[in-house]
Amino acid sequence: MQPRTTVYKNLKTGTYYVQPYTIGPVAATWFGEPTVISSTDFRAKIVQAVLSNLEKFGTEKYDPARSLRRTPEQQGRFLRQNLEVIILKSESGGLIVCPLRRDKGGRVGNNDDTITLTEPDVPHKLVDAIDEAFQKAS
Repeated sequence: MQPRTTVYKNLKTGTYYVQPYTIGPVAATWFGEPTVISSTDFRAKIVQAVLSNLEKFGTEKYDPARSLRRTPEQQGRFLRQNLEVIILKSESGGLIVCPLRRDKGGRVGNNDDTITLTEPDVPHKLVDAIDEAFQKAS
């Protein structure tokens, strides 16, 4: 299973949330508290937050007590209030940045919108790739 994290951007405040994942009983699942980054700190802190969360993927055993849970109403409100970008680590060490768009109450991605970075590109291109993905997600 590919290491992954999701970055959310609150439409009202501009705050970013980098959500860690672990390997759940069926699939990758949100796990633990997200890293919160203000809009003013985005360029300075987002790369480290994403890489740290990717590094954490699957290192902690799944525990339902620490799994993030929302009611359907809370989840719907969250999705309406936030844009979403998924980031996957490829086998080669690069990153795949996938913007998601709202569609019929859920989210969908499009291969044409996916941004692929090689491992050497990650440190100096990831910020712009995430920014571009959020523009595509809106």
